[in-house]
Amino acid sequence: MSDTSNPPPPSWQHYEVWAQKSGKWDKVAWFRRFEPASAILRNYRYRARLVRVFYTDPAAPQTEVLAEVGATREEP
Repeated sequence: MSDTSNPPPPSWQHYEVWAQKSGKWDKVAWFRRFEPASAILRNYRYRARLVRVFYTDPAAPQTEVLAEVGATREEP
């Protein structure tokens, strides 16, 4: 018998493309699937990042940078 009074929280992920222009990072687009996000990243002219974002409600999203193109990553 399963406990339906307290179902597990919904979780999902998506992919975001971020670009740096004039020293500022802005989100360009987001996609539910990896393939279109990757295609946009490969064709972007500026320094850009492909980020996977995990949501587990109600927790804050977790992010993972999958790729960065256009320049060498800076050390923190």
